[in-house]
Amino acid sequence: MKTKLLIFNVVILLIVAESCKKGALPIKKENTESVLSTAIIPTLTTAAFTSITTVSATTGGMISANGGASVTERGICYGLSPNPTIADLTVVPTSVSGSGEFVARLSGLTASTKYYVRAFAKNSAGIAYGNEMELNTADVVSATFSFTPMFIIGSTLAATDVEVLTDGGNAVTEKGICWSTTANPTISNNKLKHNSTGTGKFRTMVKGLNEKTTYHVRAYAINAKGVSYSADVTFKTIPAGKMTYTFNKATNPTAEQLAAYDRLQMPIDSASWYIKNFTSATKHVYLNYDPGVPTADANNEGWMRFGASTGVQNIRTMLHEMNHTLGTGTSTWWSGKIIAGKYQGEHVNALLKKIQNSNVDVQLSGDTQHWWPYGLNQNSEVTSSWDYVYNCLIIEAMRKDGMTSYSGAYTP
Repeated sequence: MKTKLLIFNVVILLIVAESCKKGALPIKKENTESVLSTAIIPTLTTAAFTSITTVSATTGGMISANGGASVTERGICYGLSPNPTIADLTVVPTSVSGSGEFVARLSGLTASTKYYVRAFAKNSAGIAYGNEMELNTADVVSATFSFTPMFIIGSTLAATDVEVLTDGGNAVTEKGICWSTTANPTISNNKLKHNSTGTGKFRTMVKGLNEKTTYHVRAYAINAKGVSYSADVTFKTIPAGKMTYTFNKATNPTAEQLAAYDRLQMPIDSASWYIKNFTSATKHVYLNYDPGVPTADANNEGWMRFGASTGVQNIRTMLHEMNHTLGTGTSTWWSGKIIAGKYQGEHVNALLKKIQNSNVDVQLSGDTQHWWPYGLNQNSEVTSSWDYVYNCLIIEAMRKDGMTSYSGAYTP
């Protein structure tokens, strides 16, 4: 009896299990077929263009309906022919708002070119495209410049400060300056190429000029449009300075003296070069090595003494002492120019304003012997060779303000 009951229960369980198995599958299959049969491709539009340049533009799309299924991919497709598809060029969104709106940035385009653009979206039913938009990239135009009036002017060389403000919509591959003795020079005249490209500030030094000569200079920049030029700027070189020297040396110098002479030779030659090229001063100086002098000193008769300290046997100190031989801190003219610690002279203060690129008037500071900035009073004041140039330019401006008794008459 127990055996029959066990067999009966097994049969019942099998019937129930088979019934459950057959009943579950059709229900699941019917639900899946229902989802697939109702999904359609999304509905969307292509957004208008913004921020159009020669090489880029911003666009996007708005998905108004997902077609009954999740959107798995969206973006922008574009090309040179109408009706672009994802088989052409595509970009993915840079941002997505909710489930509908997205923004994309097209880049690497060609200037002055028409592109056809469509937004696209993909779901399980397929790929949908938005309305087609035509994008015309901007034309390449001329670069623009800011050209600071020139103030670094010597007898045979001059420096320019230029900034390329805009590249005209295409990368500047070359920039520099060109100059001539006639107006509006081009790169077919004298040209100096700078070692950088693109926009931004740069300084160049023109060499090999003639003294007391008026020149015209223009900045130039080259992009896909061609050569762009700044406005014409004129400047006049100054008369050449005549700085000469006598290096007084012992008849039978010791090893210490020989070493000091070697250390002082380069500074006297370099300082003389700066005076000759960036001032019109005429002076003969006498250089002496005197271990008894604590640092260095000079008078307006041209006598200069350098002590044993190697820290002052350099160009900085040599120029500083040459300034004294020309009259700064050693003449009655100088004492009359310093009032309440400030230099009184229009040419110097106007130049200092240009050097410092100041929007307000400035005055050189000074005392009975020294002046600053750019007086080269300490080694720490020198950050580059431009500080030597500025020192000499200020000396030349002092000559315009009347400092001529010990440096020759000023002649424009």
